[in-house]
Amino acid sequence: MQITLQHLDGARFVAEARQHRLTIDQPAEDGATDQGMTPAEILLASLGGCVGQYVAQYLRLRSVPAKGLQVRVEAERNSRPLRLKNFRVEIVAPGLTERQLRALEKSLSSGLVQSAICQANSLLVSVTGSHAEEVTP
Repeated sequence: MQITLQHLDGARFVAEARQHRLTIDQPAEDGATDQGMTPAEILLASLGGCVGQYVAQYLRLRSVPAKGLQVRVEAERNSRPLRLKNFRVEIVAPGLTERQLRALEKSLSSGLVQSAICQANSLLVSVTGSHAEEVTP
């Protein structure tokens, strides 16, 4: 899985994956143009999308309509160290019985994005002065 980001101007980037494009920016009050979500908002959207797709699949497999399905994601912003913490995901899934709601709740910990946030992980950041295709042997 790979995504490429190209700087446009200021704090604005365009992210590309397969044939899709997404604008990333910062709010105007931070001196940017507010033409897209912030990276932190995209992280929350990614988490909510992962959970939402899992719930939609759960509903489809049980022939329960997904009408009214909603996912809300929140996180607290910690300043020292700067990070997001205490993620909260709230799912509104109309039409489920209390038993189905509890079963769904118990099965939601196995998603790809949730695991990336909750499990021990690693991150390697490297910096180069040229694009890989520009390097000549």
